[in-house]
Amino acid sequence: MITTLRFTPTWLVPFQLFSPGTERTSRSQQPHPLRARAIGVGTALVAGLFVLAGCGDKTPKQANAKEPEPTPAVSVTATSAPVGPVSFEAAESSFHARRYDEAVSGFESYTSSRPTNPFGFYMLGLSAWKSGDLARAEDALRQALALDSTHVKSYLNLSRVLLDAGQPDTALGTLDAVLRIDEALGEAYRLIGRAHDAKGEPDQAVTAYHEALVLDSTDVWSMNNLGLVLIHQGAFEDALRPLARAVDLSPEVVTFQNNLGMALERTGHFTASADAYRAAITADSGFTKAQTNLERVSGLKEDPNVARIDLKVLSQGFNAEISGWATEEK
Repeated sequence: MITTLRFTPTWLVPFQLFSPGTERTSRSQQPHPLRARAIGVGTALVAGLFVLAGCGDKTPKQANAKEPEPTPAVSVTATSAPVGPVSFEAAESSFHARRYDEAVSGFESYTSSRPTNPFGFYMLGLSAWKSGDLARAEDALRQALALDSTHVKSYLNLSRVLLDAGQPDTALGTLDAVLRIDEALGEAYRLIGRAHDAKGEPDQAVTAYHEALVLDSTDVWSMNNLGLVLIHQGAFEDALRPLARAVDLSPEVVTFQNNLGMALERTGHFTASADAYRAAITADSGFTKAQTNLERVSGLKEDPNVARIDLKVLSQGFNAEISGWATEEK
């Protein structure tokens, strides 16, 4: 079967963080030769500030506030159709219709009749993950890898399941296996960044996101995640550039607009911040984080001495910065 597969102003209110992503002993756990730029601020942001939208590493999708992980499409050739009680196509149809419990049942039926097909277990793993059953998802993805130890998508999504389950160290080990197969896969470095962020290792996370962006300068989720690491470290000015670039490339993604609004707000650009929150609400009127942030920032008076910010210039500057990182690597 073929698949295609971080002094707190008193005007701020408490926020919730939805994070994405010990030194590693294997190759991917060592800091990459790429030099992460110094964050230059305190080691922790005082808790209780504002509502961040969070981070993730999926293909951008409008109105997605929680950043669930990627849902790789699986296409099946006519010659691979199963003959079990539930066909692969029927179970896959339930998955794409987001009837995940139904998809789990379908792929369980399929894998019982086709126990040697790794893609049945792969899709069972994705379905169980989407239904919230992390243990079942991990088990199914490991079964897929037992049948095909070279299936990169199973490794990547297993690492996402492990991150959701609060196991960043195990996720890093899984990502080592990916890099042994393809050491130039930017998606793997993005997930490595998430794992280091989850472990409270911002410098390593920044380095990994830099590497992901050198490999793919259009990876908007690495830009968003990098921006969040910098915000968590209090490096609000530095966070503006990657977030401005992410919004420039994918303005429809409410998460990016909201997080850019955060960085703009914390640097005193209240008007531009309100604009970003409004853009998020326009894209998704039910995005309550942006609604809450807009209500707060709308009551703030901007310092007339704050220079007007040009987000296009910031975006272009960050793109040039990525090119500089790539040159440093050579």
